[in-house]
Amino acid sequence: MTARGGAARDPRSLSNAELEAGLHDLQQRAFAIYERAALAAEDDPGGRDAAAYAQAETDAAPLIAQARALNDERVRRLRARARWWHIAALAVGVLGSIAIAWRLMRS
Repeated sequence: MTARGGAARDPRSLSNAELEAGLHDLQQRAFAIYERAALAAEDDPGGRDAAAYAQAETDAAPLIAQARALNDERVRRLRARARWWHIAALAVGVLGSIAIAWRLMRS
C-alpha cells in the first residue's frame, strides 16, 4: 500500500485492517479520478469525453494495480483461513466418529 506519495509496502507485511483501509483508500481515489473525468466530459461541449475517460484510465491504472495486489493478499489469507477451518472441521468429525464408535463398543 502506498500512502499518498509514500513508498510501497509489501502487502504481506500489512495487517488485515491495513489491507482493508488500503483497499478502501485506493477505491476512493480511483473513483474520484473517474468522477472528475465524468464531470470534465459533461462540461466539454467539444465531445472529447473519450479522451477524458482514456486519461482517467491511465491515471487510475497504478491505483488499480495496487488495489489488485492488496486484494490478492487478502484472498490468499482468506483461503488459508478457510483451509485451516476445513482441516479443523474434518478433525472434529473424525474424532467425533471415533468417540461415538468407542461408546458403542463399550455398551
